[in-house]
Amino acid sequence: MGWLVLALLTSNQSAAKKYYKHVDENGITHYSDQPPKDTDTFESWQVRPEDLEYEVKVINRGTKQSPVFYAVNYYHGPVEVFIEFTRSHNVTANPPWPASYVVPANSELYLSTIKPIDKYQSWSFQYNISSTLGDPRAVHNGNHVYKLPFVGNKHYIISQGFGGKFSHFDAQNKYALDIAMPEGSAVLAARGGVVMDIAEDFYDGGIDVKKLQRGNYIRILHDDGSMAIYAHLQLESVTVAKGQRVTAQQKIAQSGNTGFTSGPHLHFAVQVNDGLQLKSVPFLLQHKSGEAKVPKVGPI
Repeated sequence: MGWLVLALLTSNQSAAKKYYKHVDENGITHYSDQPPKDTDTFESWQVRPEDLEYEVKVINRGTKQSPVFYAVNYYHGPVEVFIEFTRSHNVTANPPWPASYVVPANSELYLSTIKPIDKYQSWSFQYNISSTLGDPRAVHNGNHVYKLPFVGNKHYIISQGFGGKFSHFDAQNKYALDIAMPEGSAVLAARGGVVMDIAEDFYDGGIDVKKLQRGNYIRILHDDGSMAIYAHLQLESVTVAKGQRVTAQQKIAQSGNTGFTSGPHLHFAVQVNDGLQLKSVPFLLQHKSGEAKVPKVGPI
């Protein structure tokens, strides 16, 4: 009989929590899951449990004796899935592994059937899965001019630009912008598309590495297959839904200070799937004058 190991990240849901915010006598803001002891002046709210489970799953629609694998994609955009044997004995995959598949939005895709080479002998296998958002065949339109992701009469500064030394040095963020703006500022779509994914249940931020995956965001899929990420958004401030089509300059959320951040700002980047790796790409931004420019640190 065959046996297998599936490498996917999952998390157990827990009961909703209540969080508290108060400002001490020195003007420092504190967040906690317990009410402050020395004051009755604080804000509180219920937060839904964070669901960190991947939106892509590989399931066996056959039996243990004759596995038939499908990928199920719950994202509102395509996902690339790569699957390979890490250990195999007397088995074959049809179609063969290793293999990459592009699973369309909100769909399932047949991957492969596993069978013993010699059904009269014992057989076993282990396999591993990796996945990346987006279609690797997509080609970003580098000439597209992106609108300002905020209300045009506001005066904000790009505090960290392309290749920024604080946090814009990896492939996903090399061509990202950090736009300093107060918490609660309106965030607008810089380009139209479909809301692919949302996270809005995180409530605080800081430069602790534990907060790298604890920021609120919206991911929007563009018609050319590229994706925009709007990050560090305010708790429960998203005004659009997964799967909704939005237009350029439509309000989508409010800026915040959640996740890995040293202060309130909007993190904005355009990304593509480059061989099972999210990679940011340079883009043009339409400034208030109407001129399309490569964005740089300083006033917009």
